[in-house]
Amino acid sequence: MPPSQPASTPTERQVMPKPPLALIVKWRDLAQEGQFYTDIAKIFPDYTASQVRHYCLGHSGAKAPGPIQERRRWSDNPWLQGEKSPHALLEETQVREVLDDWDDERGYWRNAAGHWATLLKVSPSTILAVRRGDTWKHLKHSNAGRKKEN
Repeated sequence: MPPSQPASTPTERQVMPKPPLALIVKWRDLAQEGQFYTDIAKIFPDYTASQVRHYCLGHSGAKAPGPIQERRRWSDNPWLQGEKSPHALLEETQVREVLDDWDDERGYWRNAAGHWATLLKVSPSTILAVRRGDTWKHLKHSNAGRKKEN
């Protein structure tokens, strides 16, 4: 049996369809209304979320009409928040359970990060990032970022 050939060789470049101007304006209007880039891309399956994001931020089609999204150096991509992220290891209910583990009487967490890590099958650093408020910030949970009270 002959070896299978790759879909494209490294020198070939995949060309994505260029959206018409009216569509770029529509995307920008939807993004301005608060739609996530991934949700916009689902409405228009011929285009990827990455393409939508590039056109909404003005990286591509900068001279096209319509509101350009604000560019921030270390922005939180709303289309990658929480369970929508392809890198998410936890579900929102699990994150809330971890954050609800704060003990007001002790002024510290009831269970160690290792306990939650074992229970949820993730690393302790994942739990610690949730507790510090580095991840899942959009939940705005009152216990995210809490530190031991002396």
